Amino acid sequence: MDGPKIIKLTDAERDNGVMGDKKLYDAIEAFHTDGLVVVENAIDVGIIDRLNARMLQDTEKILCGGGESGNSVVYNRLSDNLTNESAALGGNLSQVPPLEKEWMFPEVYANKHAVRILSYILGPRPEAHFIRTNTLLATNERQLVHADLRCEHPEHPFGVVFNTCLVDVGPKNGTTELWLGTQNTSIDCHRSLGEAIIAEAPLAKRRVERPPCYPSIKKGSIVLRDLRLWHARRNAESHARNSNHDGHSIFCCNNPILSRWYKNTLETRMPESLRPTIHILENYSQSRYAIDWVSDEGYNYFESSFSSNFSSALVPEAWNKIKDLEPIRGTV
Repeated sequence: MDGPKIIKLTDAERDNGVMGDKKLYDAIEAFHTDGLVVVENAIDVGIIDRLNARMLQDTEKILCGGGESGNSVVYNRLSDNLTNESAALGGNLSQVPPLEKEWMFPEVYANKHAVRILSYILGPRPEAHFIRTNTLLATNERQLVHADLRCEHPEHPFGVVFNTCLVDVGPKNGTTELWLGTQNTSIDCHRSLGEAIIAEAPLAKRRVERPPCYPSIKKGSIVLRDLRLWHARRNAESHARNSNHDGHSIFCCNNPILSRWYKNTLETRMPESLRPTIHILENYSQSRYAIDWVSDEGYNYFESSFSSNFSSALVPEAWNKIKDLEPIRGTV
């Protein structure tokens, strides 16, 4: 059965931050072949459970209207239904994790295994430009197949989505549909420029060549996915509410990591009080965070903005062609 390459770390490798050379070789090989690799047992599940429990508290606030303001709540709509109301009843909630010192675990936000792999793929000191989390709510719908890009882009690795799995995922609770090997395609495979959704003709062709897979991935795993890879969040086999907490499941933290040479301009807004914490994380893993530093007074991480501008400042015409177009059906 087809599926992503899973690199299994020992507890000793997990804790000392250094995987064996052959595992590193296999991880990089898998990424370039499939556009995705899974590193299992990358983070101690005790840390994962603590973070997941904390974030589920925020999920409840958001769904009850006590967290993010109406303009900053972002639902990744799952189908041709264009309403936020439909997505809110069952769909992909794009949620900001708690950007507070006590919750910014280095194992999650500066994972040495992830950064080591990424440094060989993207170059030294890869940059985190965006911090969000996908929370899958119960749904009878699914996303249309898409890539996380809306504009023209390089046809080689320049950006990777670094996912941290906070719960076990699989077909029964709505794992991501992965179209492995599609990272080498271009924007020409999309329905139109400015739209993330893949056109029917290339989808049908690819389905014959290599159909999608629906992997089971353990919590505590990290998933490194090429930004260009086709994928879709699908509904669970059971349409009932997931049982994680009052029916909601947080599946993964999503941090797009881009090459420094690429010069993306997205920044995550953070309070000045977190500057020392971020510097520690950067030095710990030899990575970089692109931050818009603001005053602590009035700061609310719930109000972090959402953007799909993964273009390069060196090629401004790529984004200028689409910047005034609305993202169609909100998949990105």
